[in-house]
Amino acid sequence: MDSVFAFEKPLWEIVVRGTVAYLGIVVVLRVIPKRHLSNLSPNDFIAMVIIGGLTTDAIGGGSSSMLDHLLMAVVVIVWSYLIDLLEFRFPGWRRLTRDTPTLVIHKGKPVRSNLRRERLTAEELAASLRSQGVEDVATVKQAILEADGQLSVIQYEDGDGPPGGGPTP
Repeated sequence: MDSVFAFEKPLWEIVVRGTVAYLGIVVVLRVIPKRHLSNLSPNDFIAMVIIGGLTTDAIGGGSSSMLDHLLMAVVVIVWSYLIDLLEFRFPGWRRLTRDTPTLVIHKGKPVRSNLRRERLTAEELAASLRSQGVEDVATVKQAILEADGQLSVIQYEDGDGPPGGGPTP
C-alpha cells in the first residue's frame, strides 16, 4: 500500500515525460486541419486527452504509483496554462501555436485551394451550410472556417444580392 503513494520514477523523468508528451501533441495538432478540432481549443484538447489517459491508467491499476500520475497531470495542466498565457501576452507566440481562420467561400464561390488545404470536401461544406439554413452557396458572401473548426457564414443582405445579380428593383 505504501508504494501506491510513493514515486516510482525520478521526479525529473516524470516532468520530462509529461513535457515531451504535451509539446509533441501540440506540434501534431498544429498540422491537423481545423475542422477536426470542433469547439475545443487545441490546448484544451491536448490536456483532456493526456489527463484522460493518465487517469485511466491510474484508476485501472496500470500504475502502482498514484503520485507519478498526479505529478504528470500537474505537468500537463501547467503546460496548458503556460501556453495559454503566452498566447495571451505575445501575439507572435499565438501565431505559432494557433491556426488562423480560412476563407472557404468568397462571393458565392468555394475557394478550392483553401478547401483542399483544410481537407474539407464539397459535401462537408454543403452540410455545414445547410446546418446554418443556407441552401445555395451563391447566396454566401463569405464563409470562414474558424480556428476552432466552426464555419462562420456571411450571406448577402437584401438588395445586396449574389455576384452578377444586382439589386432587386
